[in-house]
Amino acid sequence: MAYALSEQEIDDYQRDGHLVVRGVLSPGETRELREVVERHAPDAYAPNLEYPQPGKYTISGNQLALHPALAAIAENPAIVDRVEALLGQVAHLSAFVAYIRTPGNKGGGAHNDYKRWRPVGSSMNWLFAIVPLTDFDAEYGPLLVSPGSHKLYRLVDPAARILNVAKPDREQAEPRPNGLDPTH
Repeated sequence: MAYALSEQEIDDYQRDGHLVVRGVLSPGETRELREVVERHAPDAYAPNLEYPQPGKYTISGNQLALHPALAAIAENPAIVDRVEALLGQVAHLSAFVAYIRTPGNKGGGAHNDYKRWRPVGSSMNWLFAIVPLTDFDAEYGPLLVSPGSHKLYRLVDPAARILNVAKPDREQAEPRPNGLDPTH
């Protein structure tokens, strides 16, 4: 594996539920990918907004198939190798989304990424790889994380064949900047 993670990085990920890896893309690669995304931003989905009003715009599904330059992110060995190290298995891409945050965006508020149903033998060993093409800063809004919140789920019925997982209690999670904001 060309882009291995240290045991400490893997331990940190398992403890906190997230890992920040800096310098995955060069400044030139970042600029080129940002230009591709920005060219297609006016076609992005954002209810009740017209680009470039402050907000979060989404390009996903078939729209991304029209933009093969974005495959550079999904196929980048510096990303895929690290994802596979964290999963402990071969990664399979199940969703590919570009979120475009325009200046003045206040963020979407707190939410929890969880899978309610956990069937035995399912593909529930999953993670998000977020590749920011701009800084998470005062202009674009921060990305907040709640370290350890991935361990706060509760099983509704531990004896069930398909496990139903209740959302974590928001009061137990304490969001904080993830380190991508250079002002923190």
